[in-house]
Amino acid sequence: MTISYIWFDLGYTLLYLKRETTYQKTLAEAGFHITIDELKKHFHMMDKYFMREFPGALGARREVVMPWYLGALNYQMGIVADVSELEMRWAEMQETTPRYWRAFPHVEGLLQNLRKDGYRLGVISNWDHTARNILEENGLSGYFDDIIISSEVGVSKPDSMIFRLAFEQAGVLPEECLYIGDNYYDDGVGSEKVGVDYLIINRFGRLGIEELKNCRVISDVTEVRNYLKKRRYQFPELSEGRKHEKRV
Repeated sequence: MTISYIWFDLGYTLLYLKRETTYQKTLAEAGFHITIDELKKHFHMMDKYFMREFPGALGARREVVMPWYLGALNYQMGIVADVSELEMRWAEMQETTPRYWRAFPHVEGLLQNLRKDGYRLGVISNWDHTARNILEENGLSGYFDDIIISSEVGVSKPDSMIFRLAFEQAGVLPEECLYIGDNYYDDGVGSEKVGVDYLIINRFGRLGIEELKNCRVISDVTEVRNYLKKRRYQFPELSEGRKHEKRV
């Protein structure tokens, strides 16, 4: 069946944190000097490590997960310092940074083009009560037909229920959907449970996800349209016309 609806994760799919620049400044104050490129790679590796080894931990309250996360991050970089002091100073810096979550470059253009191509768009995300405000601040809310947030519906990925709730609200079948996310253990596993086609974003090739052998990986969301075009070329019977009407 042809794809007519595209769902997105939020964090590190559509949005990113200004964490490298703020943590670089935090470390510099403590006498440690790390380049932005180095920090990006170390944060990436730590994200993937936590996603794989501690599913759901990255969605825990800051005071629960962040000392743990920063301790492991610093160890990976060979930094020996008081984690509690670094975390406190980093939190202060984050609070004074406007629009700490920002849309990746080209995200809005991609959403515009997907709309023009005739696709309906939605969000399925494990997030707290700030999700809709962050989308609004970044000018993205208006592109989505349906926004499903775990804190609002009481269930999180990879539980199949959050996907089924989204499909029911949107009036679509799983086989009509494509899901885009950055965390295989939430996004890929959840999609597989309900039979949804999916793509996993990994900005450093296969770095950090070497254990995933049969997973379609893209470097960022700008590759979504190319995948859709390739899919229609490989399966021409799917391009005979998409069904845009919401099922009732």
